[in-house]
Amino acid sequence: MYDPILMQAAPHVAAGRYPQALAILRRALDKSPANYVFLDKTVDLLCKTKQFDQAAFLVERAAKLAPIDRKYMMLAGDVEMQRERFGAAAKFFWKAFEIDPTDIEPLRAGCIAMYQDGKFEEAMGTARQLYNSRPGDLKAIALYSGFCDLSGDLNEMVRVLLLALERAPSDAAVLSALLLPLTRLHGVDPKVVFQHHVRMGQLVSEMAPADNRPHANVPDPERPLRIGYCSQDFRNRSAGHFIEPIIANHDKSKFDVTLYHNMISEDELTARLRTHAARYIDTHRIDDKKMVDFIRNDRIDILVDLSGHTGMGRIVPFVLKPAPIQYTYMGYPNTTGLPTMDFRIVDAFTDPPGSDHLATEKLVRMEGSFLCYTPPPHAGDVAPPPSVKNGYVTFGSFNTHTKISNHVLDLWAKLVVAVPGSRLFLKSMALAMPATRERVFAYLGARGVERARVDLEGETKGKSEHMQMYARIDVALDPWPYNGTTTTVEAMYMGVPVVTIAGNSHVSRVGVSLLSNVGTPELIASDEADYLKKCAALAADQAKRIELRGKLREMVTSSVLCDHVGFTRRLEAHYRQAWRDWCARKKADPSL
Repeated sequence: MYDPILMQAAPHVAAGRYPQALAILRRALDKSPANYVFLDKTVDLLCKTKQFDQAAFLVERAAKLAPIDRKYMMLAGDVEMQRERFGAAAKFFWKAFEIDPTDIEPLRAGCIAMYQDGKFEEAMGTARQLYNSRPGDLKAIALYSGFCDLSGDLNEMVRVLLLALERAPSDAAVLSALLLPLTRLHGVDPKVVFQHHVRMGQLVSEMAPADNRPHANVPDPERPLRIGYCSQDFRNRSAGHFIEPIIANHDKSKFDVTLYHNMISEDELTARLRTHAARYIDTHRIDDKKMVDFIRNDRIDILVDLSGHTGMGRIVPFVLKPAPIQYTYMGYPNTTGLPTMDFRIVDAFTDPPGSDHLATEKLVRMEGSFLCYTPPPHAGDVAPPPSVKNGYVTFGSFNTHTKISNHVLDLWAKLVVAVPGSRLFLKSMALAMPATRERVFAYLGARGVERARVDLEGETKGKSEHMQMYARIDVALDPWPYNGTTTTVEAMYMGVPVVTIAGNSHVSRVGVSLLSNVGTPELIASDEADYLKKCAALAADQAKRIELRGKLREMVTSSVLCDHVGFTRRLEAHYRQAWRDWCARKKADPSL
């Protein structure tokens, strides 16, 4: 009885006609106010249109009719999360846990709400307590390891996940959570990381039901193509800014673009991207089978994954291959391990010839860089080197703190000790947590770096303020083996030279690509000793730093990184050739 109502509302939702969809759903909900299917969809649309009071009223009305059903408390908490009343959200989640203490999902949601409310230590403490009290509980492990990530404790995160993997070697969720932190840990062989990804691909493939339907796409090699991009980050995030120039510059006479967005939140970047695409599909409430059906019904010719095994990424639909050709690109810095993923977009710097054995996909090496960058419009002017005024050099990094392992801190401590009077400035979300700051202070202090020579700060409120923080750095330090990407380009755009180490895997060679393409290959170190040498030499050469400060922005904007139209045309050429090849195979084998 519910499907006809949802089917009536669906075309209005897809077209962005939310008032019409709400009118249909509200009529149905008035007849059955506790109907969770109607309520969930109605609340989702009300929150999208910022009608939070109405959403809260409907949930409260339903909860009174079903006071012992925790899902209404969870929905009420979700509404408060979206209106950014995190303390109120946590209270609803605690009530849900009281109703059913056997399920820790409310506790997980409550910890996240506390974290968003600024109660970092309380949230971390609750997550740790839950982990210790429920050994082997995979949800508790996921919650605690996630908070280790937020707090920047990479070593503890990897320890917890490796232990969990020993207990449950076939658990895809645990392995998925381990993949990124494992690439950030010093000393892990890229072949071992690759093997974990292959195993992940096997597990996901085993989970997904086979879909052997032939593709109904018309095999005309020169017709306009339908491209589908799948991401959790069609919003004001790093990945969103790298994909925007591509979507904006696609030749609309030859490429019809659909965006599949797996995220509940939208912002001004989402709105801009929607204007550049032919279609925008909200997939965060759609299960994998329905998402596959959407993609097949949309007759997508080439489907591009922009998330991989991260966060809210949707990798399972790619196992079912709803499009004839599938790419993975940018949002995930490694192979997916999926046998159904055809191509992975990289460049010759990140993945030089001979590295193909570290990917299950065929590598597509873009000319120059695999990235296309849009400088933020609110960056502000480049500031003079702070050392001119301060009389000392400040090294710095604004990378996610879990990229900065203890091994990285060891080397940075040696650098600060070796350069008289120098300081170290680290900034990341994790450093807003007092316990994380104290851990870093203590670790550096034990290696001879006094607290007075270290500045630690959490995230700034806005992008403009964040960009202006580069005025406090003379030399930016790229972490390894997991390099920065957005942070590296932003530093150079703000006139700050970056020093990196050339590694032996994609994640440890992104810095090589960025510095080579911008024009500072002399700042690429061959090993850790060379890294220290180059950083110290740059610190001692104020004239060189002043020169770079004055010209790095122009070097970035005139580089291949900012050649938006050229990059998009080169990417389109790859798409077209892949399509021609498929058409030839389809002609020989109609079952494809």
